[in-house]
Amino acid sequence: MKIIAIIPARWGSTRLPGKPLSDINGKPMIEWVYEAVKKSKVDKVVVATDNQKIYDKVLSFGGDVIMTSDQHQTGTDRIIEAYEHFKDEYEYVINVQGDEPMINSNDIDHIINCLQKDKFAIATLVGPLDTSQRIDRNTVKAYIDSDKIKMFTRSPLYGSQVFFRRHIGIYGFSRNIIKSISTMDKTENEIAESLEQLRWLDNKISFSYAITAGLYKGIDTQKDLDNYKTFLI
Repeated sequence: MKIIAIIPARWGSTRLPGKPLSDINGKPMIEWVYEAVKKSKVDKVVVATDNQKIYDKVLSFGGDVIMTSDQHQTGTDRIIEAYEHFKDEYEYVINVQGDEPMINSNDIDHIINCLQKDKFAIATLVGPLDTSQRIDRNTVKAYIDSDKIKMFTRSPLYGSQVFFRRHIGIYGFSRNIIKSISTMDKTENEIAESLEQLRWLDNKISFSYAITAGLYKGIDTQKDLDNYKTFLI
């Protein structure tokens, strides 16, 4: 089985425009992500962007990059467009977030292992929930039962949390799954929670998962970026 990892990298972040080019210790964020994914067992890594500056920067550090539409509403939509160019050669695709510079290459391999075990499920990552994340609506929680993820939510957790984990938005798809999700309409659950993965659950696609080896600190704001730089010192 051949696997491609695609990193969506758009310019127009509302809270941190040009985020993929944010400098971290002399390298743009997108380069940190690209290099980490290259260390995994994927056969190819490609950045999918809607911006010429990002496109040129990826080329400048020797990365593979493809230009995509600037009309996509989600990173998955961008992945689907980019994957059209590679679907005949690569049976599986990993959707890697471009704003996770702390991504651990072992976690990409864990997702690959999930895909090998069950190609009819979407593979993703979960990790521990700390006290603040349990009640934070910006933290997505995954409810796990019988070795599958049964639900995703942003809702604060106040009761028993033994079956909940923090969801890390990195996904693995088979070619057939990508084809299926590309034609799905939004669902009421997805709209209510603002979580596209609920669309897939509502359409009876199952989720397998791996437990993260790495520490994830997604960067959405300048404050997140400043805190991350401080963390590295």
